[in-house]
Amino acid sequence: MKGDYFMKLTQLEYFQTLAKILHYTKAAQVLHISQPSLSYAIASLEKELGVELFAKNGRNITLSPYGETFLEYINQALDILDQGVKAINSIQVATTGEVSIGYIYSLSTSIVPKIVENFKKNEDNAGIKFTYTQNLQKGLLEDLKTGKIDLALCADIDSSVVSVPIIEQELFLVVANGHPLANKKAVTFKSIANLPFILLHEDSALRKKLNLEFKKINVIPNIVAEAQECSATLQYVAHNSGVTIVPQVPGLDYLPVTKIKIKTPGFSRKIYLSWVNTHHPMPPVRKVRNYILEIFMKKETIPPM
Repeated sequence: MKGDYFMKLTQLEYFQTLAKILHYTKAAQVLHISQPSLSYAIASLEKELGVELFAKNGRNITLSPYGETFLEYINQALDILDQGVKAINSIQVATTGEVSIGYIYSLSTSIVPKIVENFKKNEDNAGIKFTYTQNLQKGLLEDLKTGKIDLALCADIDSSVVSVPIIEQELFLVVANGHPLANKKAVTFKSIANLPFILLHEDSALRKKLNLEFKKINVIPNIVAEAQECSATLQYVAHNSGVTIVPQVPGLDYLPVTKIKIKTPGFSRKIYLSWVNTHHPMPPVRKVRNYILEIFMKKETIPPM
């Protein structure tokens, strides 16, 4: 402690009680200790401070000027300490607090909103607030490692964080409605590998997966454009600027495009719930993490919004 003081918390609580009651016997009764124990604690505190905190007036006592000044600070200190204890208790029961979730773009209107909505249906979870970060895989992992976010929904794993697969997304070829392949129900990857592609940026997990698929069949992809998110690639496809490969995303439902099944094995991707492996995550974070793992490990269906 600054100033080399070694006073105990109990001494400060005893002083505060005695300063209110101004009677040793009555204060000792309130504190459930003996009067000699109270007298010894106060004497030790005065010795450490080098001043008298109480002035004797016959059988009565009053606060000395030093005691009055000290009491102001002790009241503040004990009040702040009490607030800290209450804050810790509220966190321990995990009914309040904040959880920051990061996710890749394709999950922004499907998985994440449904997870949060269903989580909050439990009244015990109503006080937990969420903040959201939408980013590419690389950015999410950086945010996770630096503590900017607590949990991340990613499409790839990283050895420096814990990653548990929770769902698998099928990947589709998407073409404009007037495209020659628009009437096809399914295609092989090899049959479409030389088409002009609009793909996600190199930093995205989906792009890395597709690069590996092209490499497997020894094809250098004809990439005519790149975009940061799936919805942007669909906009280009809708204007017949090329084709793309994406999971189920909202734009497929309202843009003039057609999704086609890719029957080549392996055209799906796993979505992982990731977090930094700390021994004591904040209770609200642990509660949300365990909830997500539980519903997906049980293969429960998240009701539509």
